[in-house]
Amino acid sequence: MSILPHSTPAAVPDGVRPMGEAPFLEPGDQISWHYRKPGWQPGDASTITPMRVVRDDERGLVAWLAPGTLQEGQGTPTGERIRTVPLERRWLDPRTRIVEEWWGNGILRIAPAGVAWSVWLFWSDVSGPEWEFAGWYVNLENAHLRTDRDTYSSDHILDVEIEADGRVHLKDEDEVIAAVEQGRLTSEQAAQIERHADAAIESFHDGDWPFASEWRDWRPDPSWTVPELPGLTELRSS
Repeated sequence: MSILPHSTPAAVPDGVRPMGEAPFLEPGDQISWHYRKPGWQPGDASTITPMRVVRDDERGLVAWLAPGTLQEGQGTPTGERIRTVPLERRWLDPRTRIVEEWWGNGILRIAPAGVAWSVWLFWSDVSGPEWEFAGWYVNLENAHLRTDRDTYSSDHILDVEIEADGRVHLKDEDEVIAAVEQGRLTSEQAAQIERHADAAIESFHDGDWPFASEWRDWRPDPSWTVPELPGLTELRSS
């Protein structure tokens, strides 16, 4: 199976290095997780999420997205979330920079070095000492390239949902078709991304480290505050 780290051209600043190369951050440090479209230019909309580092080493990055985190997101010209745009125009209409709050119980994201996806762990109930694990979400994307406190990728639209009992489903296949029709992806890129989905599913069945039981049992340090992304106040008032 042909697996490339980047199915779409990387949109990154100068001086980036591959994930898994030192220097590394310490647990609790803040890192910003960026998603940029291919061909991104300064001023274009992107998604930037401030997160706390759980582990950062040769295998990759593990980071915690706390509930209530404010992030920079991609919106419509009227400031609505991009998911409100009808699918037939999803990658044709212009996008603007917006501020949005991350809802839910928080997510543990794991970006393995050199791999074209990240693994997200969800919990459906965190009200007691024993959290209820809801499953994994494999976000297909370019392998991350990073600076010291920022990591960059491009989302590849197709995703894999893995339920807590191990059942596997592909997600957003219709969006991939629309993305090809609207010029966001080429048919060759879409085929490569589908191969990445197969490889990610194989990684799950092999029990690779992002799917290890230690992450289902992980809990955030209670002393951690919700990280703040610089510039959001100015963006909100613009």
